[in-house]
Amino acid sequence: MVLTELLAPAGSYDILVVAINAGANAVYIAGHRYGARAFAQNFTSEEIEKAVKYAHLNGATVHVTVNTLFNTSEIIDVLKYIQFLYRTGVDAVIVQDIGLVYLINKFIPEMEVHSSTQMTLRDYNSLLWAKDEGIKRVILPREMEVDEIKKISTHLKEDNVDLDLEVFGHGSLCYCISGDCYMSSFISGRSANRGACAQPCRSDYKLRYKNHSISNGCLISTHDLATFKDVKAISDAGIISLKVEGRLKSEDYVTTVVKAYRTMIDNMDNEDNTEIINQLQRELDLTFNRYYTNGYILNDSPGEVMGRESSFHQGLYLGKITSIEGEDVNIEFADKNHPVLQNGDGIGFKHNNHIRGIYIDNIVEQDENHIHIRTTRDIRVGSEVYISYSKELRDRPKQYSKETIKPHIPISLDISCNKKMKLTVNASFRIENETISFGYKSKNKLEAAINQPLDDKTIIEHMSKSGETPFIVNNVRVNNLPDNVFMPIGKINNIRREVLDKASEKLLEYYLPDEEKAENIRKNIKNYDKKIKENNHGVKKAQYVGLNVYVDNLELLTIANRNPLNRIYFDPSFIYDNKNDYFDNIEDILREATRIADDKEVVWVLPAFTSDDDLEKITKIHENLRKDNITLSIMGDSPSLTRTFPDTNVYGAHNLNIWNNYSVAMLNKNGFKGATISSELSQKEIKELVTKSKGYNTKLELIVQGNQEIMVSKDDFSNLNGGFDLDIESDEYVVLEDKQNKAKFQIYFDYNKQSHFFNNDLLCLIDEIDTIKEMGIENITLDCRFTKERYLSKVISLYIERLRETNPERKYSESINEISYSKINKGNFENTRVLEDKKSRNRRKKGRS
Repeated sequence: MVLTELLAPAGSYDILVVAINAGANAVYIAGHRYGARAFAQNFTSEEIEKAVKYAHLNGATVHVTVNTLFNTSEIIDVLKYIQFLYRTGVDAVIVQDIGLVYLINKFIPEMEVHSSTQMTLRDYNSLLWAKDEGIKRVILPREMEVDEIKKISTHLKEDNVDLDLEVFGHGSLCYCISGDCYMSSFISGRSANRGACAQPCRSDYKLRYKNHSISNGCLISTHDLATFKDVKAISDAGIISLKVEGRLKSEDYVTTVVKAYRTMIDNMDNEDNTEIINQLQRELDLTFNRYYTNGYILNDSPGEVMGRESSFHQGLYLGKITSIEGEDVNIEFADKNHPVLQNGDGIGFKHNNHIRGIYIDNIVEQDENHIHIRTTRDIRVGSEVYISYSKELRDRPKQYSKETIKPHIPISLDISCNKKMKLTVNASFRIENETISFGYKSKNKLEAAINQPLDDKTIIEHMSKSGETPFIVNNVRVNNLPDNVFMPIGKINNIRREVLDKASEKLLEYYLPDEEKAENIRKNIKNYDKKIKENNHGVKKAQYVGLNVYVDNLELLTIANRNPLNRIYFDPSFIYDNKNDYFDNIEDILREATRIADDKEVVWVLPAFTSDDDLEKITKIHENLRKDNITLSIMGDSPSLTRTFPDTNVYGAHNLNIWNNYSVAMLNKNGFKGATISSELSQKEIKELVTKSKGYNTKLELIVQGNQEIMVSKDDFSNLNGGFDLDIESDEYVVLEDKQNKAKFQIYFDYNKQSHFFNNDLLCLIDEIDTIKEMGIENITLDCRFTKERYLSKVISLYIERLRETNPERKYSESINEISYSKINKGNFENTRVLEDKKSRNRRKKGRS
């Protein structure tokens, strides 16, 4: 069996205890800073230390999420925090920021690092990159299918690459691929990449096509994931750890889900689990859920993954109200296989898509066909009835809430009597294939026996008890015990307790780093921090600013080529609406693109979330072009692209999320020619990033114009409300309107039918050109995909004119506004994340003080 770890969430210490006692092998938590769930209760430093001890004594591990993005000014503080986690004995940290990976490698290489799913490592070369960068485990994107995972894990095994694979197996799903989303940031100023996601995907929307409304509802809300029926398929795919989502969830949720998956993992080799599955399904239906999907991992289609009808927990359907007489309500069950209701359960009455709920406190009678209750609630005959709260499940965590230590480690005791008539014990046990041995000498001496002398059997009997300790005493040997000696049983029991206490200390010490080594790491980080602060040379103004442009077809590329540009980013992913047509034609299109722009650097923008199958075809096309002496650079969103395209200019796309200079250092180490600065950074953050990154060969560029891409989803908008699928031409788009915030998003579909969301408002920083020069930025980029030739020509001309003019009186943005179909703004450059939750920001401030 490959699947050996059930990884549970814990938003508090009490939930951690419940999760471990209910059967989790590992628990993931967050401190008060740097976790991707800023609104969870989370752990104080003292609670983290306590949690690590409790987990290790029970044979479990603790993973700490440090999976947000960090700007240049704060990332060293994050490194200091990880140094604390390392010193505390935390088993692993979960990281999204490639800059933080770079620093951990440099200063704390023994700290086990797991790449967060937000890092979006899904092709084989990206996993090899992870291994070479010191990452022990890759948490794969939720959008990968089990067959694809199996192919990769087999490849790793064949190449003898020791890299663990983890997947999400249960819980809420992000709509965006790998949760790599800017939607919350653009709508509310609360960045998902900072742990402050406002969950806009759960809101109500209207979908419009050619100005006609075609669907409405929770159009980008997903069902919840549940894979418990198929844990064997996940194990067979080479997955070592199955993760449950839910650090914001309650004790009863965690208990029920952990018990369900523990049961299925322990019984995965049984030929018939039907009865177990049915029971677990009923229990899971009563926990919080948005109805369940098998997920992309188990080959559900986008339409099956999506839950467009609602985004809240309705509960388990019971039946309908058949009669109401005063306070007496009769409900007829739809299925005999329903839970037996009890006082204290919560039920909801659904009428006209609205639900009114009550807690049952007066059951008159019930049988397998109906239930008779009394309630004063204003309800109607014919209303659907759901059970949404189970008192039995809510009470279940009580049996797991007590802190207890479960015996699980065999220990051997070799007992002798020394010359001073004291009992000595040589104890040994194994952890992770390492033997831990120590000696013990009793404080009391053996005495001369008056009545009944002590014998081997008595010593073995009392030394074999382990109580609530991590140990199972499975081998006790008594060597050469003198005749006619005696020791009170109470003192023998005390020897056992002291030996097992010492064994527990040794067990906990095993997980702690060498104190001298840990102190050296602390000093090295402190000295490095001091050196950085002393070497602040300030900003150097850019003497020359190069101009680049994104286009998505040959017509726009032809227009762009007539201008003095550094690079043309050519993104042909949207020309075709299916994979066959794309790969049948893309090589000829690229040849034509390089012929048209033969005096410029043409960069092939790869599609988002590129699979190994697609990369194999893409690399073949690239090789064919090179054989014909056609130079074509590459842009994409994987940190391993230089492995896939050696001896090629490779540029990092905005989805690489470059927030700090250490991320640039990582790309520089891997040979990237350039990278795009994250669209979430403010002017101040960008200035600091550019200043600190001046020494690298990897050059930064800033997108200053265009409808900004805020996310990519695997959703193809099939199974829309109304029962139809979206079917549009490849050069068309639909518009998603957010009813609550009055935001609009243009959605385009690539050849993989992935949906790309673009902010309807237009970023325009043309009036900030002098400021951008002063910040030291040497490359700016215009995103002109999905525009018209006339617009493209005019925008490029305006930026060229503005770059040549110093301190103009003219406000160029007014000219942009005249030709734009969208309202223009300055994006996060001016108003970055201003509405992030105050509580979250105050926590970060407190942590830095």
